[in-house]
Amino acid sequence: MKRNLVPLILIVLTIAVCCVAQEAAPAVNAEAKRAGSSIVGKDSSVWDIFLRGGIVMWPILLTSIVGLTFVIERMIELRRSKHSPKDFHKDVVHVVDTRGVDAGLALCLEKQSSLSRVLYAALLRYGTTRQEMEAAVSDEGSRVLYDLRRNTRMIGIMSNLAPLLGLLGTCTGLISCFDKVAEVGTGKSEALASGVAEALLTTAFGLVVAIPLSYLYFHLKGKADDIVREIDERGIDAVVTLDRKARQSIRLIDDIEEQIVTKDMPAVKPPPPDLDKEFEPSREGSGVKSSITTHVGLPTTAQSPDKNGDKK
Repeated sequence: MKRNLVPLILIVLTIAVCCVAQEAAPAVNAEAKRAGSSIVGKDSSVWDIFLRGGIVMWPILLTSIVGLTFVIERMIELRRSKHSPKDFHKDVVHVVDTRGVDAGLALCLEKQSSLSRVLYAALLRYGTTRQEMEAAVSDEGSRVLYDLRRNTRMIGIMSNLAPLLGLLGTCTGLISCFDKVAEVGTGKSEALASGVAEALLTTAFGLVVAIPLSYLYFHLKGKADDIVREIDERGIDAVVTLDRKARQSIRLIDDIEEQIVTKDMPAVKPPPPDLDKEFEPSREGSGVKSSITTHVGLPTTAQSPDKNGDKK
């Protein structure tokens, strides 16, 4: 059964962030909250800086938690041993060659992986041309690639969303800062500088979240592409091997049929004699040869008169 790790990882990270925030909250001193105090100083922690950034810092923190959740989930799921087991395609070819295509399909269903999905689709078209089996490998490979990239897409979304939220926080912070300066006047440049610095905190945090997520997004996306490329290569190799073995079997059967010695068949009875030829008159004599039964005392042969009319 396929497990969905995203909710579990998200809950764990959320609890961890809440625990850290709860422990770090009392460390915010009153001196750091003053408008004139420096934002980044010796006594300023990361949590202090985070709180000085304003309310937009919380959506940025949420994007970092969601992005990190999907990064961990993809790192766990995108393992070559899980999607492309070593020598599995060779095992399928051996099973199909020795026990038949049904045994190969059963093996793919038993040991489920991305490679078994591709080989299962190819074996469903076993007996057709090699081009059709290769097309089945390519089609199923594209579906596998979509599944491997599906959760990676969320990392890219969070990496693009974090700097936009930071820019939004900066804009709102600058608006608030200039509004206060307009109320009290421009006598204190420290207040203006502190307000601008606080407004830029959200942009800084947004970039801190976006840069690692962008790198991890392209890294995991490329890893998914590499896995699917390897699966396609192994699937095509299995199809070529199966096609070659099938052709060898056909040639072997033809050779066996040619080498089989035909058994002696019983002699065919000769056709009956041609009676017309037997009774056909001879070219040398004009009489018909026949056997005539006569009574006793009668001549057995007819005497033909000679040229003078005398009987012989």
